[in-house]
Amino acid sequence: MSCVSTASGKASRVIFPVIGFVVLILAAWQAIQAAELNPKTSPDWPQWAHTPQHTSAVSAAGQMPRQKLADIAFDPFVRQEQAESDDLLVHYQVPLVDGNSVFIEYKTGTYKSCKPPGSGHPYPCGPNDWDTQIWNERAYTWQNGALVESWNFQSDWKPEPNSGAHGKGNGLRGWEPVFHAAIANGSVFVPGVSGSIYQLQESNGAQVAHFTPFGTDANTFVSGPLTVDNSGNLYYTALALDPTKPWTVDVRGAYLVKVTPQGVVTQVGFSSLVQGTPNCGNPTAYGSQRPGINVAPAVSADGNTIYTLSRAHFDPAHACLLAVNANLTAQWHSSLITSKFAGSVTDSSSSTPAVAPDGSILYGSADNADGGRGYLMKFDSSGNYLTAYDFGWDETPAIYAHDGTYSVIIKDNYYGNGPYYITQLNANLGVEWQFESPTDNEWCVNAPAVDKNGTVYVDSEDGNVYVIQQGGTLKGKHFLKKALGAAYTPIAIGRDGKLYTENDGDMFALGK
Repeated sequence: MSCVSTASGKASRVIFPVIGFVVLILAAWQAIQAAELNPKTSPDWPQWAHTPQHTSAVSAAGQMPRQKLADIAFDPFVRQEQAESDDLLVHYQVPLVDGNSVFIEYKTGTYKSCKPPGSGHPYPCGPNDWDTQIWNERAYTWQNGALVESWNFQSDWKPEPNSGAHGKGNGLRGWEPVFHAAIANGSVFVPGVSGSIYQLQESNGAQVAHFTPFGTDANTFVSGPLTVDNSGNLYYTALALDPTKPWTVDVRGAYLVKVTPQGVVTQVGFSSLVQGTPNCGNPTAYGSQRPGINVAPAVSADGNTIYTLSRAHFDPAHACLLAVNANLTAQWHSSLITSKFAGSVTDSSSSTPAVAPDGSILYGSADNADGGRGYLMKFDSSGNYLTAYDFGWDETPAIYAHDGTYSVIIKDNYYGNGPYYITQLNANLGVEWQFESPTDNEWCVNAPAVDKNGTVYVDSEDGNVYVIQQGGTLKGKHFLKKALGAAYTPIAIGRDGKLYTENDGDMFALGK
């Protein structure tokens, strides 16, 4: 098992007729996607999985990765982090792209290794002392064929603690939460301390505003990537934990937060969004409902509904998909426990809901039964469970709209002995084609990208970026560096077709 395998915590068909109204819906959805990608109105890749619907689809044609155009080491602590668990248990921000500008997460500070690594001693060390690191948002600009640093913003954001005081409580089991910014309307929004958000000028990094809905409570955390809708509204989740026993004492608060383009901040507690459902209702022995860590809210194409995931604080199996109106009132919530599957929301995953062209919602759930491959679960826009595919661990699927329908692209790893596939599913989650790893290595991608031609871009544990064309045949590849035990990472595409991906704490730009 490799990448970050099940051994270290990795989890682990109704055909839509092509009839007039579906074609109209798809055409409208594609028009919205095209408008988002207009260079005059929207960045190339502004957030996790590109769009507010998290489709990872662009209207550009991706370039062939014939050469490395840039190689920037952004995490200097990779070797120390890997030594603590043999795998790199870190989730990273996707490179954000706007024309000639590229924005990446960049770590500074210090990292105190345990002696020996993995022992947990002397406490605090390793993952139990990860907040000695400093998270920065760093901007680069393409100049004469090279990425040149243009500004750096040092955030005071810190991740949720790995465990309780003195290392007690299972907590996050060494999985470092993601620090993830977003771009909108000439600003870069960056997570800060105490559940806050910094608004920076995209051009020079100057601070425009600091939104502090939770005051100075250092035990309230921005708990996942920021999402920006087509109107410039910012959505994120926040989590307030007990200061000494964060994982064995119930949460003090859990929130969905909205920041409008005018700077108006509103919030709603998860407790008011999940009432009335046996598996995600009022506080029980399983703890209160709160957001899954690393989950980015998704927004419907019309901007009227926000989707996110909720779980019981002490039990990831008591979990629900939530639909929330744009005014932050509850719309519906659906349990991940069905008559056939027992899905769950685990904090070691980065799975995020994606909204398909027909309004249905896809979520890569962990598997409560065996902790292995998980399920890609599909719900309609009213919250009714529809179907599932039997892989969903730590992935946000790419969605390719075409020919009056759409396809869903996922990694599809059989952990342990393989095989390892990139799989394209139809709208009913039936297999259309599969591309098997030619080196029998895991696909180390948690959010694949797809271009206007349906060409798929993914990275592998064998150190290569692969380009796979429709039908499941290899179009090209480029070697980055070998990184066994590497983190699952996303990939982005610029409007000029350049590719941006990550491997072993480096960000690579690739192209012709």
